[in-house]
Amino acid sequence: MADILSQEEIDALLSTVSTDDEMSDDTVEQLDFVPKKISVYDFRRPDRVSKEQLRSIRNLHDKFARNFSSTLSNYLRTITDITLTSVDQMTYGEFLMSLPDPTSFNIISMIPMEGNTVLEINPSLVFPIVDKLLGGTGKPLFNTRELTTLEQHIMDGILSLILKDLEEVWRQIIPNIRMKKELSENSPHIIQIVSQNEVVILVVFEVKFGEVLGMMNLCIPAIVLEPVLGKISSTDWLIGSKKGAVGDNEHEILGILNDTEISTNVYMGHSKLSIEDILELSKGDLIMFKVKSEKPCEIFLNNKKKFMGTVGTLGVKKAVKITEFLTENNDENTAE
Repeated sequence: MADILSQEEIDALLSTVSTDDEMSDDTVEQLDFVPKKISVYDFRRPDRVSKEQLRSIRNLHDKFARNFSSTLSNYLRTITDITLTSVDQMTYGEFLMSLPDPTSFNIISMIPMEGNTVLEINPSLVFPIVDKLLGGTGKPLFNTRELTTLEQHIMDGILSLILKDLEEVWRQIIPNIRMKKELSENSPHIIQIVSQNEVVILVVFEVKFGEVLGMMNLCIPAIVLEPVLGKISSTDWLIGSKKGAVGDNEHEILGILNDTEISTNVYMGHSKLSIEDILELSKGDLIMFKVKSEKPCEIFLNNKKKFMGTVGTLGVKKAVKITEFLTENNDENTAE
């Protein structure tokens, strides 16, 4: 049989339990407020680039988006909005799976860096750009196909603009960088710049003009960036890019603006002619405008109506005298 505890032994056990309870009460408050830090880690997709480096890459390409938005607007002669959507790291295989087929798939070298990068432009963006540059309206298309030789040649002009602006921002990291198009393909699966499991940095841009909305992707293998990852994580190059105080360069800016040339046009009137009348025109014929001769003419600066005036001569040249100033609300005030 088991030994029967005496009253003294029972009292000793109870005192021990109460002591343990008192200790646990003193420490439970501390233990409850010590959170466990658990982070998810995927061993199949190891992070090759830190969050700080990704943030620096985002800042770098956000500047590119602003610069190229202005460049493309001037090239297409229409307002273009380019937004940096995301900067993520993934495997090269996942990047390929996210692309349409066919698409504009361009292999880019970043000299003097070893290896290549990929610049992909969605068909939803390519064909409206080609249509716009060929004189069309640039409306979005709903069917996709491979690019013809002529269309690829037209897109090469766009690629040159992209690489030029990319070089400008990347010079903050690599002063002697030169980006060059090596090859263009319609299918993203024909050429493999790295293995499917290799980690890449995917920079995604959204491009919008008119009714067109499309995506542009820049895929940079992490192995290509390894030699300069230290510079990317450094904030030294960001210091020089910070904006100065307002008015620091006001004198220089005004000097540049003073020498800027603006297109000036004078609108005197209009008239409609039939094809028959145009064919019968000869030297010395007069074409009447549908305006009275004493009506003031309109003066345009950069295609915007700014003044009213009267036409005359100054020496041996035609001239226009400003008589009225037009505000943005089309309110007319007499010029002094």
